[in-house]
Amino acid sequence: MNILGNIRSKIWACGSVALLSYLAATLATTWVNNETKISITHVQQIDLPLSSKGILVHSLFSTQSEEYENGLLTGEQGEITQANMLDTQISPLLDELVRLVNANHSNLYPLILSLRDDYSNYFVMASQYYMEAIQKGDIFASRNEVHQLGKLQASLDDDFQQITDMLQKMIVADLEKNNQRIDLYTRLLHIFFILFLIITIAVLHWLANKEIIAPLENIKTMIDDFSRGKTIERPQSISRGDEIQELANSFWQMTRELQLITVSRDYVDNIINNMSDSLIILNPDLTIQTANHATTSLLHFSKKELEGYSFRNIFSHHEKTIIDSLFHGFLEGKAVANLEALYIGCDEQPIPVLFSASALYLPDGTLQGISCMARDISELKEQRDELEFLANFDKLTGLPNRNLFFDRLTLTINEARRYGHLFALFYLDLDNFKPLNDKYGHEAGDLALQEVARRLQDTVRESDTVSRLGGDEFTILLSRVQNADDATKVASKILDTIGKPFLIQGKQSTLGVSIGICLSSPELTSADKLIKNADTAMYAAKAQGRNRFIFSSPHQM
Repeated sequence: MNILGNIRSKIWACGSVALLSYLAATLATTWVNNETKISITHVQQIDLPLSSKGILVHSLFSTQSEEYENGLLTGEQGEITQANMLDTQISPLLDELVRLVNANHSNLYPLILSLRDDYSNYFVMASQYYMEAIQKGDIFASRNEVHQLGKLQASLDDDFQQITDMLQKMIVADLEKNNQRIDLYTRLLHIFFILFLIITIAVLHWLANKEIIAPLENIKTMIDDFSRGKTIERPQSISRGDEIQELANSFWQMTRELQLITVSRDYVDNIINNMSDSLIILNPDLTIQTANHATTSLLHFSKKELEGYSFRNIFSHHEKTIIDSLFHGFLEGKAVANLEALYIGCDEQPIPVLFSASALYLPDGTLQGISCMARDISELKEQRDELEFLANFDKLTGLPNRNLFFDRLTLTINEARRYGHLFALFYLDLDNFKPLNDKYGHEAGDLALQEVARRLQDTVRESDTVSRLGGDEFTILLSRVQNADDATKVASKILDTIGKPFLIQGKQSTLGVSIGICLSSPELTSADKLIKNADTAMYAAKAQGRNRFIFSSPHQM
């Protein structure tokens, strides 16, 4: 049985050799990666969190100690209060450290457990004595307690530092151990891969050359002989010939049939003229030699008018420099495919097309001309522009929609952070819109929303953004303001302009608007927080009687 009787089996044989080598290398790599991953995971999930939490809790304790000392020296109760509040961060971190070392580093458990208990006792005393010393107004009256607290603080600080150093040394030791293990595994893998690579290349080279490359070279020789006009001898048949042998036989049969077949020029011209895409054949001097019916229909030129016409003249003026560069490439044998360009027809109107071109050569290598294909994509571009509009703008009002609003808000946040200026976000909700909509119908409601959108745009600068989030909710992004007074002026102007009567079905109706305003600040660094604050302020405006504006926090008013 001949297991290499066809090209498929030969390719599978080559592939199987490569696959087996790849499988062996993959298994070795997987084992090494798994061992490395286990070590690194331990460091990443246990040691690093332990060390980072140790450093953080030490830093928080140092900050707390400084707050206590500053409060004692200055007599400010606020400093003592801030120091007491840090316990809400320190105690959970110590509890987490106790939990982690108990599960993974039992040798550290007694030390950290003792540290947690000592800190807890210290905090109970510190939160009481420091505050009492401040309230008495005489820090020397509690000097014994303060002195005792100072000793406890210094002892705790040493314990925190000791634990932090131990955790960092533990990470360094684990990392050094991992590096040594990885170095060993890497050297072994290098040796293993080189060995398998040499074996695989040798086997594949022998198999591919014997079963595939040599037979294909015979076919190439037949093709070269045919291109030079030589007579092709029928390939010798061998028993159980594979697809390559069948390809050689088919090629020989094709050369016999080509000698008997002739294709008339009228037949080819008929095919070209009935193509749906524009086809233009250029002379080497880039004048039009001929064009099909699709071209004359597209450009509204007659075939006679196009013959001898400079091809550059049917392109948009803005693209002629690019086209000149492309044609220089065509003359050098280069091709272009699916380039978006603009044709200019008889009526001087631009026509978007998908343009492709390639050079045509005679058998002796002389440039015969250039074949240019173009497909009208006017409808496609209109659909694409419409989809882009619907993705970023509200269909009813033409304002930016939620998607585009978030993009501009994010850009404004980044610019404000970079250049240090203020901006304001308004969240607006129309008052009494639902009764108007129910009374006059949705069409009248839509007209009212369009009028609201127009009035809002008239109240702000071109650099600001008015958007509709949906329903009767709008947002306004003032890209740059000096202070809260600027936002107040704009908000007052909006209340005035929206409060003017609307003409609905021949009758005057009025609307109001509740506005929540949020000014940017270093603490508000995300779009979601800004919108949430402005939205909350808007609901507060509604709760206080509607048709008014409220800032998101009192100090910004």
